[in-house]
Amino acid sequence: MRAVAIALLLLLLQGCAFTQLHEDLSEFYANPAGIAAKVSAEPLQANDLDAPAFVGSNGRKGLWRPLSFVKEKRGGVYLLEPYDPAKIPVLFIHGAGGTPQDWRYFISRLDRSKYQVWVYYYPTGLPIELSAGWLDNFVTELHHQYGFHQLAIAAHSMGGLVARRFITLNAMSAGHDYHTLLVTFSTPFGGVPAARLGLSLGAYAVPAWHDLTPESVFLRRLQAQPLPEGVRHYVFYGYREDGGDFDGDGVISVASQLAAPGAQAQGFRTDHSDIIDSAPVFKTFAALLAGFD
Repeated sequence: MRAVAIALLLLLLQGCAFTQLHEDLSEFYANPAGIAAKVSAEPLQANDLDAPAFVGSNGRKGLWRPLSFVKEKRGGVYLLEPYDPAKIPVLFIHGAGGTPQDWRYFISRLDRSKYQVWVYYYPTGLPIELSAGWLDNFVTELHHQYGFHQLAIAAHSMGGLVARRFITLNAMSAGHDYHTLLVTFSTPFGGVPAARLGLSLGAYAVPAWHDLTPESVFLRRLQAQPLPEGVRHYVFYGYREDGGDFDGDGVISVASQLAAPGAQAQGFRTDHSDIIDSAPVFKTFAALLAGFD
């Protein structure tokens, strides 16, 4: 039965061909700092979400072949328009195997007269701590260049873990003097039990799955660190039936989505992917943004 379960996992995860699952990660484990140094903190520019770098195959590469993603220099914070000091930056962060295109519904409906779009594109297969550290470097550089006073963050699924860890790291940075709004969507703050099964794949296991395992070192640290004073965190969680702890969005349980200390919660009857393609969800998000102005 265990072999059958593993085979099913391989078939289901991201619809990825088995040959895509193999990448020699010995270079990363031998010198993670060296891999981190390959990512420049300079902000990047993209004209729109149809940029070739954002295609879905590159998102899957970021999950299954993260070192290739890094070496191709795809990762970073992209500005979808020149910086405008009159507009509040809204930073969108995708989940595992995703790309900034996952946020097309929200971004296409955002009031661009008030808000400017930034997207964080990162190799989701690498440890979440590393992705959060990179984001800290990127945002610190952006703040050094532009001196913005407000930053809103919308983060889906695993991206919410990246965002929350980034905020605690960034609060320790010199010159952090801006207000932050964090809204997470279907984020597994309590972990994903299926990640344990993923780790049984041995050489094919994705490093980020270690962090997603319930009670992982990463999740325990995240739970133990309160958000800095003045940061507002809203959890948007998905459910299919009654919204109870044992219900879920088809991927993440309600209990896991709600395991974020100090956050305010809002539930929606939707599934894991559709929560960021939903008119009622966007309307609620837009109202929070309006209150953050």
